[in-house]
Amino acid sequence: MAVLQIGVLALQGGVQEHINATRAAADKTKIPISLRTVRTANELAGLQGLLLPGGESTTLSLLLQKNSMLEPMKNIPGLFGTCAGLILMAKEVEGRVQGQEGLDVMDVGVNRNAYGVQIHSFESALQATDEKNNLTGRLRIPFIRAPKITKIDENAGVKVLATLPKTGEPVIVEQRLAGRFYLGTTCHPELKTSKVHELFLKELQAALRA
Repeated sequence: MAVLQIGVLALQGGVQEHINATRAAADKTKIPISLRTVRTANELAGLQGLLLPGGESTTLSLLLQKNSMLEPMKNIPGLFGTCAGLILMAKEVEGRVQGQEGLDVMDVGVNRNAYGVQIHSFESALQATDEKNNLTGRLRIPFIRAPKITKIDENAGVKVLATLPKTGEPVIVEQRLAGRFYLGTTCHPELKTSKVHELFLKELQAALRA
């Protein structure tokens, strides 16, 4: 089994939490990985998957632009963004600051900080229905200055994997393209579970084999 080359963007956010969750996911799925942190464009070379932690999306975007990292990141087959990471991946962003650039790779629309500011952070059960990847049941996941997913292009292959039970709002989405796999969450599963990271590794491996 080929070793997956996985990176965690280490400019902001819960970098160590994503590292821990990815390592746990690799152990549980028995998928061999080589895992490294990424801070420069050169460190993106050879990656098959990249995790984009949360943080402040405007600052993160400016850092990526300054370090000439956006374009090479677009060439990575697998991207998994949480919170600000999802904002970077989305093709449509409400509230995007002038001059802020993103990856624009995932066919979803998001509204920045739509759930409120830091003091409005909360933890909620999710209704997850992806039996294929054992992402089922009512996971409890934190939302921290979270964006809302406002648009999903099902015709482009975007699929909802989990919602908020009371409102039905999508909070975990995926998109499969030829040889690529994108995963985005408005919440922070890395703080509570490795299940979403397990899904990322399995689906990325499948996409690369296709």
